[in-house]
Amino acid sequence: MEDYSQNWNKPFNKFFEDDFWSSFNGIFDGNDHHQPKANVYESGNELICLIFLPGIKKLDDIRLNINEKTLEVSGTSSLENNGFHLIQKELYEGPFKRIVELPFSVRRDKMDAFYQRGLLTVHLYRLIENNKSNHGVSIRDED
Repeated sequence: MEDYSQNWNKPFNKFFEDDFWSSFNGIFDGNDHHQPKANVYESGNELICLIFLPGIKKLDDIRLNINEKTLEVSGTSSLENNGFHLIQKELYEGPFKRIVELPFSVRRDKMDAFYQRGLLTVHLYRLIENNKSNHGVSIRDED
């Protein structure tokens, strides 16, 4: 007898591609971090990343980390209720973490970021490697 609890999506595989199923990763594995929505824009050697982060009380609640071709944004958001009791909850508050895959490696020493009205804007610049270090060693003739 087949165990359907582990292979519940098997009958649907012929209708949906692998990308469809990857969007469900992390739902049932105890991941307690929310992934905010993000847009990435490119122009030449520059990138603009917009991350939707409502409920940030102070900028210290946001952490940014650059690692080659990824931007990691994490922190905690909280929404005020001014003494009211919550009846319906659709807006997320609590810890969040978003890893944004970038189209190219970016400079760690040059990054601008600002937060305004629930939107974090991060301006990144392409890392242009110095090709001089990739040249071979020249050999002198010592006759």
